[in-house]
Amino acid sequence: MKGLACGALVMLLWGGIALAGSLETYFGAGPEGASLRDINASILSINRVLADWNTTPTLTGGVPELHLLEPGITYVAGERFWISDLFALGGRISTFHAETSTTGSYTAAGSTSQVSVTLSSSAVSLVLGGEVQFLKSPVSLTLDAGVGYYYSGFSSDITFQVPSGVPAVAIHPHEGQDHFNASTLGVEGGLSLSYWLTDWLAVGARVGYRSTGSVALADGQGSPLDIDGNGTRETMDLTGLTVQFTLSLAISLPPLEGERRVP
Repeated sequence: MKGLACGALVMLLWGGIALAGSLETYFGAGPEGASLRDINASILSINRVLADWNTTPTLTGGVPELHLLEPGITYVAGERFWISDLFALGGRISTFHAETSTTGSYTAAGSTSQVSVTLSSSAVSLVLGGEVQFLKSPVSLTLDAGVGYYYSGFSSDITFQVPSGVPAVAIHPHEGQDHFNASTLGVEGGLSLSYWLTDWLAVGARVGYRSTGSVALADGQGSPLDIDGNGTRETMDLTGLTVQFTLSLAISLPPLEGERRVP
């Protein structure tokens, strides 16, 4: 699937070079919208257990509660080829990473129990599509739409030793290091506003919306992601709003010429 998507990107961009006279390369970053609801629900379950242990009189020590996972900043890089003054074809790659962790220990009746939890989530997307320009230089307003391939990954490194003398808990995270992944297709659309400082340099911003649906993550053996060990698998949904601030570089490209015949 990745090879097919990359091949489609190369063919699309090469076709654009053959037809267009303008290549635009852009880079950007901004907040990402994605739903990590299932994963954060498991984090809250772990936090409830930690909060209970942290207030148990028979235990000394403590473990700070985990922060919820948030997508944070997304980074994007792309190219678009202007087939005409109004229409462009192109593609872009974006990625985000989020992580949360905690560590500590509890001691009861001379016995020490270690607790260490590190969770990280990431996603990479490749989007191919077209753009329509409504305003031109120095202020450019464009509307874009495309189809995307999205790869999600999740890693966990957990040590969760139950202290002696405490009541049984309903959850027990799977200990050890694990990695889970999943992929899916989706659609994106957005509106971009740019201001050209020179003929070749512009600054701008893009507001977009992505729809992918929920995907179930699994490890290499096909075992589902179940962070808190309650028997219910967690999913990841990259649907949401995105805001990106961009820097664009324009390069003029002459159309490809056929072979010249020597008389």
